[in-house]
Amino acid sequence: MIELRRNPEASVNPRGEASNSPADRAKGKKGSVLIKRAVLLAAIAVFIAVAVGLSVFFVLGGGQPPAVEGQGKLVPALLAGAAALVVALVAVWLLAERIMRPVMAPVATLRDAAVAMSEGDLEVRADENAYGELGELGKAVNNLSYQLSRNMYTLIVERNRLRNMLNGLSEAIVAIDAEGRVTHTNPALDRFFTRQKLALHLPDPRMKLIPDKSIWEDFDAVIQSGEAMTRNLEARDMILRMTITPIVDEIGAIAGAVGLFSDITQMERLEKTRRDYVSNVSHELRTPLTAMRALIEPLKEGMVTEEADRQRYYDIILREIMRLSRLINDQLELSRLQSGTLSIQKSVMALDDVVYDVCDRYATIAAEHGLELKVETDFTQCPQVYANADRVEQMLIILVDNAIKYTEQGSVAVRADWDDERVVIHVKDTGIGIEENDLPYVFDRFYKVDKAHSGKGSGLGLSIAKELLKRMDEEIWVTSEKGEGTEFSFTVHRPKKESVE
Repeated sequence: MIELRRNPEASVNPRGEASNSPADRAKGKKGSVLIKRAVLLAAIAVFIAVAVGLSVFFVLGGGQPPAVEGQGKLVPALLAGAAALVVALVAVWLLAERIMRPVMAPVATLRDAAVAMSEGDLEVRADENAYGELGELGKAVNNLSYQLSRNMYTLIVERNRLRNMLNGLSEAIVAIDAEGRVTHTNPALDRFFTRQKLALHLPDPRMKLIPDKSIWEDFDAVIQSGEAMTRNLEARDMILRMTITPIVDEIGAIAGAVGLFSDITQMERLEKTRRDYVSNVSHELRTPLTAMRALIEPLKEGMVTEEADRQRYYDIILREIMRLSRLINDQLELSRLQSGTLSIQKSVMALDDVVYDVCDRYATIAAEHGLELKVETDFTQCPQVYANADRVEQMLIILVDNAIKYTEQGSVAVRADWDDERVVIHVKDTGIGIEENDLPYVFDRFYKVDKAHSGKGSGLGLSIAKELLKRMDEEIWVTSEKGEGTEFSFTVHRPKKESVE
């Protein structure tokens, strides 16, 4: 803050500007209307007093002290002198009022202007046309009013700017004074905490604002210790980071504290996702590498002498290498999809060839697992769709392959239904199902029903499927019941008229 100081000896020139020169000060004293009128009034009073005194003196003694024998005439003379004195005082009073009246009016105007300014009316102006220092004082008062008005305007602008900045923050802010009373808040606080009803009587009224006693204890602790503190807390299913900082005044005393509440829920979720991703990738890579090492070391040492055993070891090593290759390719595919660098071209296509081709290829695999792969819809009657044939085939492969892996007995069925806008393809199995708590996470990277992540794929297939459909502006969802099977469904939109043309 800039502090403006003015020399108390400075005067104000006729233009309202400050002046400290001796000539200006002498000029101000010489032209003082108050001094001139006071001197004139004093001179008149002295003159009248002398005249009255001389009159009484001459009346009593003719210019000589009164004789003893003339004392009988003393009382009337004194009465006459007293009467003359009263007349003189009345005359002095009338003259004084007449002389000082022109001065009192500007003084009253200045007083009224000062009172109005003290009550907040900075538009009032004093009379600057008065002669002498009264005019200069009026100019000084007007200049003071102008400066105060300008400073007040600047403060209001800064206050509004600061208020808009605080109200626009996504973080919540709470300020308290040294006694712990809440002085400022912003609207973001209502998104983080539920305000209590005003009718609810609480021992601490601050609990109506933030219904958490530990938070206010932290505020009080910061005021007492003068040291800032930061911690995380949970509110409304969110993770908040709370930072409380003490407010120090100009003399170094604690004048209050300010608390800043930031929503770090997304940040914490991303951090957890990163940790899970690193853990899952490490696990998926470690499993085949450990298996290959266990097979290669005996081969290297010559411990496997039978040709049939060596061929079996080679088959296992090749299978694990292909598993690693699929894992790496799946991760690269998912990364390209999520980054948006993979281009997907759409065209009008029929679903029957794609669906029957995939089902024919997996019918043998299903039979090897003791399962029946059924196509419950006549896809030759299915309307054409506007999509990418390779990506639709990839989607079916992912879903059918997953259904076979997680079904021990029963069947896997593929069917479809449609309306005027889209075709919905369903892949249903009679497998182990998915628990209700796990359903929101089935499309996450490395999700597996088997929490030990032992075999049965990398856990990236459904993530790739979701990203593929997202890139094609389609949807996928799952319904499942533990022990009863699972059904995955995804949409493929029918072509619009302009697409057919």
